[in-house]
Amino acid sequence: MIPIVRLQGMNAPERQRILGRAHSQFDAIRPQVQAIIDDVRQRGDEALVDYTRRWDDPEFSRDKLRITEADIEEAYRLTAPETLERIRDQISLSRRFHQQQRAAIRDWEMEIDPGILAGERWLPMEQVGLYVPGGKNPFPTVQQILAVAAKEAGCPRIVACVSPRGRIAEVLVAAHETGISELYRVSGPHAVAAMAYGTETIAPVDLVAGPGNTYVATAKLLCQERIAIDMLAGPSEAIVLADASCIEGMSLDDKARYCAADLLARAEHGPDSAAVMVTDSSELAEKTAQELQKQVQRLDRLDYIRDALAAYSAIVVTDDMEEALDFTNEYAPEHLEVLTEDPRATLEQIRHAGSVFLGWFNPVALGDYASGVNHILPTGRWARQSSAVGVWTFMKRVQFSEVSRQGIARLQPIVDTLADVEGLSAHRRSVDLRLE
Repeated sequence: MIPIVRLQGMNAPERQRILGRAHSQFDAIRPQVQAIIDDVRQRGDEALVDYTRRWDDPEFSRDKLRITEADIEEAYRLTAPETLERIRDQISLSRRFHQQQRAAIRDWEMEIDPGILAGERWLPMEQVGLYVPGGKNPFPTVQQILAVAAKEAGCPRIVACVSPRGRIAEVLVAAHETGISELYRVSGPHAVAAMAYGTETIAPVDLVAGPGNTYVATAKLLCQERIAIDMLAGPSEAIVLADASCIEGMSLDDKARYCAADLLARAEHGPDSAAVMVTDSSELAEKTAQELQKQVQRLDRLDYIRDALAAYSAIVVTDDMEEALDFTNEYAPEHLEVLTEDPRATLEQIRHAGSVFLGWFNPVALGDYASGVNHILPTGRWARQSSAVGVWTFMKRVQFSEVSRQGIARLQPIVDTLADVEGLSAHRRSVDLRLE
C-alpha cells in the first residue's frame, strides 16, 4: 500500500516522485490554466458561468454568483447548533493566535545618524481575496483561518470565493462569524482569475490567498503579473519524522499506530496528497506499514487514501537521524510532525517547514481544526522560501525617512561621489542645491 524505501538505495525516479509530489504536474497543465485565465479576462462573468456549468453545476446562472443575505440565513438554519458552537470556538482560538501575531508586527523608527531619521510603517492591504476550496467536502476551517488573519491585519475589503457545489452552509456561517460579507460562488482557476483581473460582478483585488488543487495553485502563479499571492498552497502534504524512542507508558507499537493514523489523515485529503514518514528505525517503519493496512479498512475515503499512498507517499528509512533531518529539510514539508526523543532539540535543526507539530499528543489535525495556528501553508518545497499565512500576509511595509539640514550635509559627500560614478548628475544637483 505504501512503499518502504531506504534513502541510500533510492533511485532517481523514486527520489523525484517523493520530492516532486503533485507539483511536478504544473508544467503540463500550465497552458490549459493560462487559457482559462485569458478567457476570464476577455469574457468576464460569461466565462465564469460557462466553467461553473461545465465542472460544478449544470444549472448555474449569473444571478447565483453573489451570495446573498438570504443565503447566509439559510446556511445558519442548515448548520447544527453544536457545529456552530465549535466553529465559534475555533474562531476564538484563531483570533488569539493572530492577535498575538499582530501585536508582534510593529512600526519603528530610529535616528541612523544625527539629522537622519528612518523607519517603517505596516499597513493593511486594501483589497484581498480568499480562495476557499470545496467540492469534495466543505472547508469552514479554511474560510475562518484566512478571514481571521485578514481581519486582524485590518483589510477594509475582503472577498471570498467558495465552491458552487456540495454542502457549503458551514463555510458561509464561518464567513459570517468572521465578518466577511462579500462572497461569491465560484471555484477553480477561473475564480483566481476573476479575483485577479475582475469581471462585471467581481471587482479585482490586490492579493489572493488560500489553498487549492494543482490547477488553482498554477493559476495563482500565472496571475502574479497582476496580484500578489500568499505562496504556493497546493495539495496537502506532511512528513512524520520519528525515531525509535518512546515516552513513559508507550511502546513502539503505540508509536506505529500514531504514525499510521497521521499518515492516513494526510492521505484522505485527496489522491494528489503526500504522506511521508522519515525514520532511522526499520522496525518502526515495518510496524507503521502494518498499521496502515489495519487502520485503512476503518476509514471512509478509501479510494483517495489508496491513490495518495501509492502516488507520492513513502516510508523513508535512513541510516541515522542526521540523515533523516537532512532529507526532511530538503523535502521542506507543509506539515511536519516531530516524534523524536527530544522534539524541541529536533526543532532547532529544522530549517524548512510550514508548520511544525511537536510531541506525541500533537497530530496535524489539531492545527487543522482547533489549536489556533494557521494551517494555510506552503507546499511543494515552497517552505524553503515562504511561510504560513499570517497577519503579515495581508499587510505591506511602507518605509520612510526624514532628514534635517545637518543630515543632508552629512550625506552630501556620499551622494556626490556615487552620483558621479553612476553618471546621474541630476541626482547630485538635487542634493547640492539645497546646501548652496
